[in-house]
Amino acid sequence: MKIDDRRKFLAGVLCFGILLLAAVPALAQVFGKTYEDILDRAKKEGELRLWWEVPGERGLGEQFEAAFKKRFGFTPRVSLTPVTSPDSILRFLTEVKVGRVDADLLYAGASDIAGRPERLALFEDIDTPLVKIFSPKFKGVEGVLKNVAAWKRPYSVDVTTLASGIVYNTKRTSADQLPRTYAEFAEGKGFADPKWKGNFAINTIGPASPLADMAIHGYWDIEKQKKVLQMLLANKPLIKRSSGDVRMAVALGEVAAATANIGGTEGLRKEGYPIQTKLFEDVMIVGSIGLTIPKGAKSPNLALLYLAFILEDGLPLVERINGEGTFVDPRSQLAKTLKAMPTAKILEWTAEEIVAGQRDKVRKALQALMP
Repeated sequence: MKIDDRRKFLAGVLCFGILLLAAVPALAQVFGKTYEDILDRAKKEGELRLWWEVPGERGLGEQFEAAFKKRFGFTPRVSLTPVTSPDSILRFLTEVKVGRVDADLLYAGASDIAGRPERLALFEDIDTPLVKIFSPKFKGVEGVLKNVAAWKRPYSVDVTTLASGIVYNTKRTSADQLPRTYAEFAEGKGFADPKWKGNFAINTIGPASPLADMAIHGYWDIEKQKKVLQMLLANKPLIKRSSGDVRMAVALGEVAAATANIGGTEGLRKEGYPIQTKLFEDVMIVGSIGLTIPKGAKSPNLALLYLAFILEDGLPLVERINGEGTFVDPRSQLAKTLKAMPTAKILEWTAEEIVAGQRDKVRKALQALMP
């Protein structure tokens, strides 16, 4: 073959190769490029490994299944692992170290992911497809995404708000007998008042402190927090392991009231328990938990579709059945309640504070005082 002919031949091969590459989808494309493409891939993936406690509560899974089928025309196989945060993220990180990815859709706080490049690298960008593909189609998705803080995206989207205040047993006390502000506690009032001795409950340190339940972190310095905690402990509280245990203690009438995360109280009330909530008027702590999709998921498109479904149809179901909402969802009662409290200061740990160890510093300091 002559040199000129060889050059023509190589040029032809190169052009053909370029055309061939252009016709082949990128191997790195995890999610479909259109709604129809994602739906088609999701049907083929078939099974979703979901790490989230909520669908296992009060028959919610059955209602999710019916609503999903109505929306998308098929029912996926859901392998549910009920986990709480931060247990879910700790388990996930541990398994990744040994090469396992057992979750397609993971319950995790954005604060435990953002600000840590080594962790961020383990999760998919879910914000881009949710905004470009699902927001124009689903207004519920659009409404939630508008209210999710920029630092939480693009790897996580809020589905639960852990709002803290007071829970009380309506047969043992009334709203007008409860503290109005948490500032009262520092004055020796509130649950530090002798009249509440032995008749209130607090949470132990961990993952949230009893004072975190009262919205004190980031508002009082550690020394002031220590002083208030010591006054509370001197007043003989019932000490429970978690906010969930605290709520149940109040629901069962072990004590009249407690500082607690109010989520789930509505669900207990619907089951017949005499329990109600009251928010502090001056300040409130919120802790947001979200869902995210890890890289290496076996069913990424089904996970993305299910996440869009949760934001569109699932969050209203969760609130109606469990009484748990998220303030980033403008449809929720919690969002409306917070909007009606313009003077309350809303506090939440930021990613920067957590990475800097601020949260752990407070927990450690208060833990030393616990019996």
